[in-house]
Amino acid sequence: MKTKYMVMGLVVGLQLVSGYSYVTEASWLYAGGQIVGTTLPDEDMMILGVSLGNTFDSVKASLGQPTKETSRGLTYGGVTFGNFKMDGVGPIVTYMMIENRDATTHRGIAVGDSMRKVLNVYGRPDLVDTNNRWFYGKYRYRTDMMHGIQFEQKGDKVSKILIYK
Repeated sequence: MKTKYMVMGLVVGLQLVSGYSYVTEASWLYAGGQIVGTTLPDEDMMILGVSLGNTFDSVKASLGQPTKETSRGLTYGGVTFGNFKMDGVGPIVTYMMIENRDATTHRGIAVGDSMRKVLNVYGRPDLVDTNNRWFYGKYRYRTDMMHGIQFEQKGDKVSKILIYK
């Protein structure tokens, strides 16, 4: 237990000295399966006017013919609306991915923006994983149940944005 406090003290000390906001997670406080984080507003869960749960047909009706279409996804330039599972009513959007500057989040974050901008706009992430991906939203600790927005990074720049449930 002393080691954890020493590490946290070191991180806080580095933060004070450098002026950079380091994000840490006190993961030892959570039990497996515990719900962590908060549900994001509906507008944060949309890209180009498309929400999670929309059918592929409604996406095409709204955005027109995609640049690429498969049974698992519709791609419009650098934006993909995908489906991990098939539904009885036809494919529905279960995730959205932005891989270039063709779209932004509701709060104006785009691929190529700095992670500092993400921190300023969204605040402290609810989860930072071992690959340094920042997640905002609700998740079940130590499971793959997640509902929110994730920012992947290369260096200090956003390289990919994912919204999923």
